Amino acid sequence: MKFLYSDEPIIACSTCNHANAALAVLRISGFNNLEAFKGHFTLNGPIEPRRVYYTQLRSNSEVLDDVCLTYFAGPKSYNGENILEISTHGNTLNTERILKFFIEFAGCRLAAPGEFTYRALKNKKLTLSQVEGLDLFLNANSGYALDQGLSLLSGNLQETYSELYELFLKHKSALELSIDFIDDVGEETAKGYFDSSLMDFNNKFESLHRRVIPMEHNLLQPEIVLAGLPNSGKSSLFNHILREERAIVSSIAGTTRDYLSESVVIEGVKYKLIDTAGIREATDLIEAEGIKRTKKKMQHSFFSILLINPFEMRDEFSELSKLQFDAVFFTHKDLDGFFEARNIVASAFPQFGPTGAIDLTSDISQVEAVLFDSINKKYLELTRCKPILLDRHKNLILDINTQLKQYVIQLLTRQMWQSSPMN
Repeated sequence: MKFLYSDEPIIACSTCNHANAALAVLRISGFNNLEAFKGHFTLNGPIEPRRVYYTQLRSNSEVLDDVCLTYFAGPKSYNGENILEISTHGNTLNTERILKFFIEFAGCRLAAPGEFTYRALKNKKLTLSQVEGLDLFLNANSGYALDQGLSLLSGNLQETYSELYELFLKHKSALELSIDFIDDVGEETAKGYFDSSLMDFNNKFESLHRRVIPMEHNLLQPEIVLAGLPNSGKSSLFNHILREERAIVSSIAGTTRDYLSESVVIEGVKYKLIDTAGIREATDLIEAEGIKRTKKKMQHSFFSILLINPFEMRDEFSELSKLQFDAVFFTHKDLDGFFEARNIVASAFPQFGPTGAIDLTSDISQVEAVLFDSINKKYLELTRCKPILLDRHKNLILDINTQLKQYVIQLLTRQMWQSSPMN
């Protein structure tokens, strides 16, 4: 955390420097004298702010690259400091070579992750909510998360907080009026002002509080969990959805010892698809740990899918029957006696029965379509009321809600005490 107290010049690659690309953008920030860098470029004359210069970056007589150079003078820049933006060719070797050059010969150090934005926060170019919005926007897994991140970055939620603060100040003044100046304005007028100011604050706050939805899963990175007993077909479905043989498929129970996860995009939302270890009585410590992780993933998943091989009815079904699943699939339909075996399971465990259960066959395109539609409907339903995604904001709103309720209870208690015949 040393960078928190540092104001020395820093440099970072603002684009991805882990893969080759046509262009890479490097930024230097925090320097006082632009002249210190001019000698590294083939430029004649002064560098004017917010103009792009095509030039060469040189190390003595050696040309390192042809680049585009832009200077942003502080405080009219992203983070309030002088910034030199250099667009180079995006080969990762070239990017690393240029970063190393500026660190060794231009007095820069490599920026810590997020340090440019931290300086924008420190210099009051961005609020904390905007910084959180930027992080949400850059790491969003869905269009909804993108929109909320952009809304935060644009300051929309900050405007709501400011409006609430203004309403709070009005109510505070109404309270002070009813205590200190009630003889001047009259009890009825003071009470009317007090009640209306409290109602205005409560109505505005309630519109924000409705967006805090309690949920065990994470909408920022929703997980789809495949669960079931060993040899129930989890890995086969996992591979089919991914369109590759990612998980090992075997008739030997307990092949999957730990969960596997890969990303899958459904209707513009990136989910984490998880193939879990089969739930059974563990035969060793490693399998026991895998089963423990399976149960934890099931509890916090966005969408849970239970797969059942009706030919292997086991005692563990009783444990599974206590859990809630979003979808149930019966597998091994190609085997003789499938329907009879499924009916036995449905008779013993009605919640796994024909209602809501789908047969998983060798051609599962239709099953996949139904499954994806169910997942998308659940996501749309949960995001319909525009839930707030970031925990810090949710916790603050819930804390305010608790304090507001306590305040209202104290007011009602005081009013009942004052209206009592004994007083």
